[in-house]
Amino acid sequence: MAEALRETLESRGHRVGVLVDALMRVDEYGDAAEITAAFETITATPALVSTLDVYCRSQRALADVGLRLTSRGAGPLTKAIAASHGNGRVRELAVTRMLANPRPEMLPFLLVRMTDWASPVRDAARMGVVRLLHDAPSTYLRPAAETMLHLRRRRRGGFGVQQLYAAAYDAPVAVLEQLMCSATSAVPRFAFEVRTRRGDLQLDELVRLALTNSDKSIRARAGEAVAREAVWTGRVDVLRELAACRHGEVRISALTGLARLGHWNEIAGLLDDRSSLIRALARDAARRTGVDAVDWYRSAVSAANPSLGTIAGLAESGRPEDGRLLYPLLRHPAARVRAQTVGALWILDAVPVDSVRSMVEDPSRRVARAALKALRTRA
Repeated sequence: MAEALRETLESRGHRVGVLVDALMRVDEYGDAAEITAAFETITATPALVSTLDVYCRSQRALADVGLRLTSRGAGPLTKAIAASHGNGRVRELAVTRMLANPRPEMLPFLLVRMTDWASPVRDAARMGVVRLLHDAPSTYLRPAAETMLHLRRRRRGGFGVQQLYAAAYDAPVAVLEQLMCSATSAVPRFAFEVRTRRGDLQLDELVRLALTNSDKSIRARAGEAVAREAVWTGRVDVLRELAACRHGEVRISALTGLARLGHWNEIAGLLDDRSSLIRALARDAARRTGVDAVDWYRSAVSAANPSLGTIAGLAESGRPEDGRLLYPLLRHPAARVRAQTVGALWILDAVPVDSVRSMVEDPSRRVARAALKALRTRA
């Protein structure tokens, strides 16, 4: 199985027949543990289930599968593979056999049949899957989510996604918490959306997600939800906690919340932040507190070691004549400062061509790329 899977993946699906042959041998000669392992190998990658389906549409690819399906010795892998047979009657029989003795690992193959072009096959799969999701969400919701969200763009895939949402809205919280741990990024996002709409997530859990979740989309949405509630309830402490986070998408929501509560002085101190969005918010806050942000940038870039945010901030708010303040930084020992300076001069339309031309040979590839970009634009 491992060798067949490797060959299939390395060929980008062109050698999937090798994998089908291996699955049929496991189904015929393997024990229960080997069959379960084979299912886990395939269904771990939803795209692989789709690849198998496309390959198996050719009846010639499954010459003996239909015959094996009608015999008493047809195992679970045979039923799953037969569900992609080119003959609609074989597919319908396979769906019926799988639903007669359902197993979670078979669910992805049933979900594919929910998008089948033949209505008898499609209807049988849909009725069976809806029943499984309703009766046993703890068992079937996670494998359903991982495959159905992959199939959502497929023709006739909308029905399955609707049923997925319907089942999730009624599922126990513990089931949705399991979905949040899925390695398939679409699944935790789906679970987060459902839990947010249901109102399951308390403020402290939203804060934890915003600060620690590995998915940027979830962090951003959790941060927005926290900021919204914190503004409504006046929880400045929560907004400050998020504003100190290292993730820019979370910090901007928290700082926007602080702005809505009138804490302009705190935000005005972030004129040199690494995030362009936060710098823009800080400039607005500075204006409201009587600070001239451009003058602040002009002074700050003249310091011994100006931050990258300071250089970028001057480029975003300054004038072409401010470029001369940046010229000394073209010789700065730090490559990242030199590269940022070239980019800032390009934005200001103040590139000193002779100085930047020599930087094309800079030891730092980052600096050389910035110089080439600036010179091409000038040309």
